[in-house]
Amino acid sequence: MNRRIIILLTIAFSAVSCSPGGRKDASATDRLPLIKPDYTGITVPSNIAPLNFELNDSSSSCMVVVSGGREKKEFSFNTNKVIFPERKWKKMLLESRGRDLEIAVTGYGKQKSTKYKPFAISVSEYPVDEYLVYRKIMPGFQNWNQMGIYQRSMSDFRVGTIIDSRIMPGTCMNCHSFAQNDPSSMLFHLRESLPGTVLVQNGNIRKINTKTGRMFGNAAFPFWHPSRKYIAFSVNKVNQVFHAAGPYRAAALDLRSDIFIYDIEKNEMTTSKALSAPGKFESFPCFSPDGRTLYFCSADSLQLPQKFKKVKYSLCSVSFDPATGAIGEKADTLISGPAIGKSIAIPRVSPDGRFLMFVMADYGCFPSYNPEADLYLLDLRTGKYKALDRVNSDDVDSYFSWSSDSKWVVFTSRRGDRLYAKPYFFMIDDNGNTSKPFLLPQKDPDFYDEYLFSFNVPELVKSKVLIDPYKVRDLVRKTPGVQVISGSSH
Repeated sequence: MNRRIIILLTIAFSAVSCSPGGRKDASATDRLPLIKPDYTGITVPSNIAPLNFELNDSSSSCMVVVSGGREKKEFSFNTNKVIFPERKWKKMLLESRGRDLEIAVTGYGKQKSTKYKPFAISVSEYPVDEYLVYRKIMPGFQNWNQMGIYQRSMSDFRVGTIIDSRIMPGTCMNCHSFAQNDPSSMLFHLRESLPGTVLVQNGNIRKINTKTGRMFGNAAFPFWHPSRKYIAFSVNKVNQVFHAAGPYRAAALDLRSDIFIYDIEKNEMTTSKALSAPGKFESFPCFSPDGRTLYFCSADSLQLPQKFKKVKYSLCSVSFDPATGAIGEKADTLISGPAIGKSIAIPRVSPDGRFLMFVMADYGCFPSYNPEADLYLLDLRTGKYKALDRVNSDDVDSYFSWSSDSKWVVFTSRRGDRLYAKPYFFMIDDNGNTSKPFLLPQKDPDFYDEYLFSFNVPELVKSKVLIDPYKVRDLVRKTPGVQVISGSSH
């Protein structure tokens, strides 16, 4: 046998017998692999970033075989982390649109190697909007010296800065909002240093001062009208309460709140008796996709903080005339909070007008503090609503937003560690059925174990936000802002 044949045989033998754990010794099991994050049995958009995961057993290396495209693809890793090559992942998704990917995992350890039961990932024909915009905040409720608004590509792991505390130290930025998932129409608020509201429309950036003589505070919690001529705001006086013991770390008290509608062209704020009623708290406005209805939450004002756990918000609506900006004077109650013993917050209508999703908790209007907070879905055709049991967890499930095609929803949840809010996604069909939620994938599966910030106010947008953060900084430094005026009440 010549020297070349001996070398080739030696290499071939090493490839099998020297693979960590010895691949020939792997024993099959009917158990699914325990992986982090849990991506078993989920449905994903056809443009999602690689679903990298970690095998949580004693394995020191692993192999993954992916079936479902035109051919099987095998990936070997020298650790227990599965990091898919981005180009190959993207190709597998495109080849599997409308079908399942089967993932077979084998873990190799020093003492034992296991071939696990394969699991499926359904690849939807529907892509998700290209970017996720979110605020990064510390979970301690009080400190905000490290925060910012960022945008993350949904098809890979790129993160871009829209504005943050490195660029504008001493400034709190919050309540970013977009018109119909369009990044060219955006606004966000600045508090503390250099306060004001930044309004962006087709590259034109303006700073406006939203508090008028008739308002007890600055505008908050915005929602764009589909015509992009109006923005509905709530005006809130919020205090926080911190608990010394028990499952509730904190509570936010809405001591006073009303709703105003800003006419962008006229630069004026208006309201009505239905939106600023005496003895009522009104918050979280939301326009219907046809622009003719404004949904909002309303509760009877009670003595606070003594009775804060008795405050129950109802889901209400009022008519709106886009041609004149006229607001109806009489509000309709769609779901009574006091009648069901629950409190409703953050109503949002799907862009196709089919469903209205909201968050329900035991009390109050800020469900990010309530462990029992869950997502609910109201069928606007039948008037019936239900809890999204497949989506909800035993901890906070809170702020959410719809994709532009009404097929996907992103929401924040504190499930797992009960402290950090993380972004989860699920698909919803025409009958209101949902898929199992999945965590926003990261390049390193350990990302969420090491990341010391919460994801706040996740919003899906159709393309990249193109504003220059330094241009925003220079603008708000140089100008006091345009003062909004009070319009006549409707």
